[in-house]
Amino acid sequence: MIVSIHIPKTAGSSFREGLERQLGGRLLTDYGDRPLSDSISDRWRRLKTRIEVRSRAEDLVANYDAVHGHFIATKYLPLRDRAVFCAFFREPVERLLSQYRYWLRTPDLQNRMWVQFDALRMTPAQFASLPRQTKLYRLFTGGLPMERFAFVGITEEYETSLELFRAIFGIDIPYRRANVDEQPKEGPDRREHEAVRAAQRMNSAIYDAARRRFDILYHQYVRSGEQ
Repeated sequence: MIVSIHIPKTAGSSFREGLERQLGGRLLTDYGDRPLSDSISDRWRRLKTRIEVRSRAEDLVANYDAVHGHFIATKYLPLRDRAVFCAFFREPVERLLSQYRYWLRTPDLQNRMWVQFDALRMTPAQFASLPRQTKLYRLFTGGLPMERFAFVGITEEYETSLELFRAIFGIDIPYRRANVDEQPKEGPDRREHEAVRAAQRMNSAIYDAARRRFDILYHQYVRSGEQ
């Protein structure tokens, strides 16, 4: 079963629409866990849904070919070797700024992080320094090593990533763009941009590992087939 983790602002919405088109009812969408929220109710919800996965493991594998959504990867470890992990990664500063712009225009009153963000009128650097933002990639991947991912996509190379996905799984995801962030006329100034980059060091290290994994998989599944 393909376990596709939708990390915010990494082309996950476009990828989900492609999966929906190709898999139909064999795709399970899982967007209820709210990994970026640290409220007691959301922590409890995540615990409850992890227990549900463990109890429904056989049914999940029988009824679905893939699951995609905002959840922590380790939620699906109870599927054992039947879980095939996948995720897209994006250059962390650009990902962070894209999410910052999205939160400016999209209220989420049920998320305590968004409420804090809105109340304090956070700058990009302040937003980037929030604990769950500084370690966002580690949060969504659950700390799984990159080698545990059977597929890694790179947002900046989205079409090439779809080519790799097709080579690995035989599923042809159509190229389309959904929930695409509009680029502002002006971004943060140089000092603010550098402060964002400094706050994203942990994410940058994981992104670099993801790019290396992407290159290895592309050579293995695509380049080798061309020779």
